[in-house]
Amino acid sequence: MRQLPLYILTILVGVCLASIFIAPFYAGLPSAGVSGQNVTISPENFQIPDDADGDAPPPQDAAPSAPPTTAARQVDPDGFSVTGKETGPLQRIEPRQPLSDIGHASPPAPPPPPVPVDTTARPKLLYRPVATAAGTVEASGYRIAIEGINVVPPEETCTADGPAWPCGMAARTAFRNWLRSRAIECNVPDQPQDALVSTQCKLGTTDLAAWLVDNGWARASDGSPLAANMKKAEEARLGIFGSPPPSLPAAVDLPSPGLSGDLSPPSSEPQPAPLPVPAPDAPFPPKPQ
Repeated sequence: MRQLPLYILTILVGVCLASIFIAPFYAGLPSAGVSGQNVTISPENFQIPDDADGDAPPPQDAAPSAPPTTAARQVDPDGFSVTGKETGPLQRIEPRQPLSDIGHASPPAPPPPPVPVDTTARPKLLYRPVATAAGTVEASGYRIAIEGINVVPPEETCTADGPAWPCGMAARTAFRNWLRSRAIECNVPDQPQDALVSTQCKLGTTDLAAWLVDNGWARASDGSPLAANMKKAEEARLGIFGSPPPSLPAAVDLPSPGLSGDLSPPSSEPQPAPLPVPAPDAPFPPKPQ
């Protein structure tokens, strides 16, 4: 038997495979007609009839209606007139009480007096004292007023020699310079208190109250044994009883720099005479001398 060519066999295999895979898809497609009858499709009418229910939309070219206008309210000008009212003189009334104590114009109340130490006070070493005034010290949490003297506040001024000078600040500065943050020994309670306590203190073997009175930086209180010391300081015009401390020395006059910038002091050797200045009408440059 004669064999078929290879290309014909290939074509037959391709046709068989196409029929196997494509035929099921054709079976699912709808047929062109039903029972041999043609199917006609009628377009849907989207036009709204004129007699349909509801209001017809306004025409596009119609102009919008203007908003309604309201008439302006008439105001009687006589209603704002002060004519006819009583216009008597102004009367001063009592000021209203302030809402708090901050509004009072009265000066602040003076600080409470220092509290004397009780019987439990014992000598205690206090470190790094700071003089807040000539007679008050803060150290190790204690606020101490030296007993036996009247504290000189920093804002006090003195007029022993006529012009006023800030003797309170000078007294505090002198007291600070003498202490120099050295430890002091005071009779204080075991624990620091918030109140200012009045007690005796010593720096080494020197009593703080005696040093302040002897140098004229504090006044002895009434009945204090330091009254005689204050009298001696007042007679010697020390501290607040005398003139203000001397000011800084005057600045030394320095020679003004010359054209060459030489700042050396003038020597004792004779200097050459300066050259004469030519007259304004002299020819330029001038002739050498």
